[in-house]
Amino acid sequence: MTGAVVPLLLLWLLQVTFGDTQPQETESLSSLFIQRDISAELTSLKDLVNQQGTTLEELKTELVKMQKVNAAQETELSALKSRLAVSQQELENLKKNAERPKVAFSAALTDSGTVGPFDVQTKLVFSKIFTNVGQAYNSATGVFTAPVKGIYYFRFTALGYLSSNAMAVNLHKNDRVLMHTGAYNTHGFHEFINNGIALELEVGDVVYTSLSATYKLFDNSNNSTTFTGFLLYPV
Repeated sequence: MTGAVVPLLLLWLLQVTFGDTQPQETESLSSLFIQRDISAELTSLKDLVNQQGTTLEELKTELVKMQKVNAAQETELSALKSRLAVSQQELENLKKNAERPKVAFSAALTDSGTVGPFDVQTKLVFSKIFTNVGQAYNSATGVFTAPVKGIYYFRFTALGYLSSNAMAVNLHKNDRVLMHTGAYNTHGFHEFINNGIALELEVGDVVYTSLSATYKLFDNSNNSTTFTGFLLYPV
């Protein structure tokens, strides 16, 4: 009986001894593996953060480049807009000029020499047309009729050359004499007079010239006695 008890005791001791140490060794190995996994994960995360940091810097650099490009494009766009505005204004001006009525005339009095004297004030008919844009001047009557409301400029010149000769030109707007310009020739040589005026005319207003009673003028192929008018701008 004693011989059977000893092996049993030995078996029990072995079980107790190895039964207590195996779980501790297993726990230590598990902790070691966990620490290794965490370290590897941290290293991987650090690498990822570094990569993302590099990518972020590259994106920032690219963003700065894009901002510079955008700024240059905005400057160019602003310049193009300014040029477009100027071009549009020039186009509008061209359209206005194209639509603006064109009125101008210039004529000389006659080739026949002396005109006058007359017993009464007489309308002067400048029959030798140099230009008559807009056909507002009537070479048969000597009358200019305003086709549009606007500011017009009129000018006349006149020649007299006979001694003891009174010469003068009257400029009329409708029925009113606006200017009387004259001279008296005492020397028998050429005597010139001229004058001009800017007028605001309504549509249908008339402008013409006349020679005072007993006065004389002179004109020939030299075209020294003239009447000119043109539209400065409509209003």
